[in-house]
Amino acid sequence: MAEFLQPDSRRCSYFFLYDGSKVRGEGDPTRDGICYFYPEETPLDKQELLCGQLAGVARCVSELSSSPVRTLRLRRIKFSIHMKDDFLWALGCSMDVPTVSVCELLDQLISLFCFYSGPVRHSYQLNSQRTLAERWARYLSHLQLGSSALHHIFSSLRTIDSTNVDPLLLLKAALILQACQRCPLVLAGCILFRGRVVSTQMTPELTMKIMVYESETYSRAQRPNGPSSSGSSGGSVSSTNVFLTPSELQCLQSAPVDKDHSSPCTPRADAPLKKTRLSRTLSDTPSSESDPSDPNSPPVFSPAPSVSSSDSPRPSSRSPPFSNGQASHEAEGEPLDRSYYHSFHSNGDGAAGDSGPERRSPLNGGGRTGAGAGGTGAEWRDGDRTPPPPPPGASETSREEPLVPMTLYMHRVKGLVLALLVEPPFLNDTASMEEVYHSSLASLNGLEAHLRTISPGAPGGRGPYVFAHFDLIQRTLTSNLSGRAGGAPEHSFVRATSLLHSHFCNTETLQEAIIRSAGEAVYGTRSVAQETYFQQHGVLLRNSGIPNHQDSAFSLPAKARSRLLKHGVNLL
Repeated sequence: MAEFLQPDSRRCSYFFLYDGSKVRGEGDPTRDGICYFYPEETPLDKQELLCGQLAGVARCVSELSSSPVRTLRLRRIKFSIHMKDDFLWALGCSMDVPTVSVCELLDQLISLFCFYSGPVRHSYQLNSQRTLAERWARYLSHLQLGSSALHHIFSSLRTIDSTNVDPLLLLKAALILQACQRCPLVLAGCILFRGRVVSTQMTPELTMKIMVYESETYSRAQRPNGPSSSGSSGGSVSSTNVFLTPSELQCLQSAPVDKDHSSPCTPRADAPLKKTRLSRTLSDTPSSESDPSDPNSPPVFSPAPSVSSSDSPRPSSRSPPFSNGQASHEAEGEPLDRSYYHSFHSNGDGAAGDSGPERRSPLNGGGRTGAGAGGTGAEWRDGDRTPPPPPPGASETSREEPLVPMTLYMHRVKGLVLALLVEPPFLNDTASMEEVYHSSLASLNGLEAHLRTISPGAPGGRGPYVFAHFDLIQRTLTSNLSGRAGGAPEHSFVRATSLLHSHFCNTETLQEAIIRSAGEAVYGTRSVAQETYFQQHGVLLRNSGIPNHQDSAFSLPAKARSRLLKHGVNLL
């Protein structure tokens, strides 16, 4: 089987979903269990060989070890494995991709599918296999394209370059989201500009999922027969059904809203109706809305995406395809507390807010929130240690918890997108939709006009050093490498960074490491919140061939601490 599996230049060489419930007897053909296989042009006999043997080995090792298999390693390709019920997912990458990155990619892919399609079993009962195959292909393509090799290693969130943006613009973006969130039917939102995050109120994992739909609607709008905008200044609006896990929902609801400034679009039962709008322009937003001295006031944060697509904000009568026992939503009554702004510097564990019994929204149900992807991983012929369980949102499908139907609302103004996670009744509430749309329209046009004039800045030539800094909390990457690392020096840095990142993930107590060859050396350091990698250029290395404190490699930590301060990276 390993003979025909050749290395591939793409990040992912193979991916398939196999349903073991369709292959029970000896005479059942393996092809009946293949729900999706990538690349799709692979001959069917090879698909059957790979799916049948990997599924058999994974089931066998899982039963023998009494723990789920996480990775399988062949001669040229390593596979990340995910097993749930009768389903088995396998994603194969070349051997030079860190095992932790392969596992994260598979987790993201499965989580994306469930976010937009709901539970996998129900999805295949309600949709044709061809329709769902197109979705798998679309999500896989999104995760593989458009990012640098470093972004692939860390599975990082693509953000706007804040060094070229006036901080006041980031504050304006945060205020737009804060104003929209005063509508009780709005859980949280994010703002994107040209595929990059400007400001967000959600976890990085949830923001990444929303960026997929933003990219899809943008591509559709650029086609000749795509949906037309409602005007150059009005933008376009679209919506789609999505599904949240209870832990994701609890995270969004974990902080109370400032009820004194709640929107009148859905009134409280115990509060008089105020005739104030959400704030038509940013200049109309009262400066006293968020008092820093008030511990209950929501923090203002800036890094988020937004989305859009249809023509005008017409209410829709669509109902979510799955209710999971939560039949209907009461549009009136005590609104949910949901002005939680997920600063990427918070722990995001959702422990701060308990749903009280007085809340009447059915979204407060759904059972206990899981702590993470359960179980230890059993590996087979794999020297890499299984990566630790991902944080909430990274591998939701490994938990036995129901999915809560929600709606993703997007408002696009040219390259700028406002994306809001709203409760399903939002589309039937004309007052709420108009309130959110008109109250944010002027601000979005102004923000888009300012961001459009900012040049990304031409990448400079090769400097005396290269570095990569990964924020583990925000999942953002900062580097002075321009685009894809194509040259030999850049390629060696990316390769060394990949190895060090994998080593850090496998050794929890490791804080610093140096990897070197005869002519190059790369220094890596990590803490609970960040990882940083540094390489010096243009200096003749002294290398004695053995660990020696007089070698040039051992001066890299001090140089990294001094050189990276101007980039905002503090290693002291």
